[in-house]
Amino acid sequence: MMRVVISEGQRLVCESLAKLVGDLPDCEVIGLCGSGEETVKLIKKLEPNLLLMDMLIPGFGALEVLQRIETGHLKTRVLILGNVTKAIMPTQMLQAGAQAFLTKGVSAEELSHAIRKVYTGRRYVSEFIAQRLLNASLCYNEQSRISKLTRREFQVLLMLLDCQRVVQIARSLHLPPKTVNSYRYRIFDKLGVSSNVEMVLFAIKNGIPTRSFESEFDRVKSQEDEGPLFVAEDDALFSKD
Repeated sequence: MMRVVISEGQRLVCESLAKLVGDLPDCEVIGLCGSGEETVKLIKKLEPNLLLMDMLIPGFGALEVLQRIETGHLKTRVLILGNVTKAIMPTQMLQAGAQAFLTKGVSAEELSHAIRKVYTGRRYVSEFIAQRLLNASLCYNEQSRISKLTRREFQVLLMLLDCQRVVQIARSLHLPPKTVNSYRYRIFDKLGVSSNVEMVLFAIKNGIPTRSFESEFDRVKSQEDEGPLFVAEDDALFSKD
């Protein structure tokens, strides 16, 4: 039996996912949570096989959850759900240790397929994400400003975009406020921006979403002519650090 924890900030969505996953053969939903902090506590307490987590989980975020799973040597495998228009977020999540990345438009059949793949130790990305990963790999630019950010700087960037204050970020990440401010200035320098407004505009332009930007995914996806799509599994399109 596959024991699953679901981490999603919107209660109705969380409960709907729980019903969907619970109805799959050999799946048991053993816990629900609505923030990054709650997710880590629940994983340590329940030791699930799988974690199905929203890319933009409130609190200290999905990247920090993945980091704590790794540093805590926890055996839970992670599937990320999120709406994106570019490869930046899937790349960050997969490199941080997630085993799968799926869009929120995924069917029950594909979700079941992905869960079984990850449970057996393989990787999976949905076809929309696979196309973005392929496009990014073919157009890779080593001078990209985003690629200059460390994983911690990228996590702080996401929290700043989520309108979290420096003190709040420091408390969540167990860091001094001065350290978070240093990260903030490094982010500004590496991205070539000089204010929070410029940072937000840069994020929108480069497909770095926050919970307030998610609707942009549906607009872009509906307007694009995707052509033939495919699913990428295992290590076909990405690798860990």
